[in-house]
Amino acid sequence: MKHKTIIILLLILTTLTSCFGLFDSRSERITGDYILIWTDFQESQCVIKEWDSSGGGETIIPEYVFAVGHNDDYIIAKQHPTAGFEGSYKINDKITNYYIIDIKSNTRKTDLNVFGPLTKDKFDILRNELKISTLEFDMIYPDNY
Repeated sequence: MKHKTIIILLLILTTLTSCFGLFDSRSERITGDYILIWTDFQESQCVIKEWDSSGGGETIIPEYVFAVGHNDDYIIAKQHPTAGFEGSYKINDKITNYYIIDIKSNTRKTDLNVFGPLTKDKFDILRNELKISTLEFDMIYPDNY
């Protein structure tokens, strides 16, 4: 009976530790309900909006987000598209998309006021119209891995 208990304990310990270290993630709060987050691959970094404290949320800007800035009213972001999960999140650094999120008017997905993907020229025009041309990117990450 003692040997059976030891074997069961070893199986349980092996099961509990077998996935340890295989999954990695990181998140950084931008402001309010908005988080820059990646899971498993740094190349999957995206902007999400949390719905509540349960950890639920939705992707606002898909991967790979490599620069973010914000003030009380807006979030700006630079993004290189990726090949997605099936393509191992291969980053296409030949394309840079720009986004502006109006954080004061966003409540749920149906109410989101997200501008983008934008070209650099359209991004600059919209920044001038919204009077946020001086808003800087202050969260900067490598633009390719």
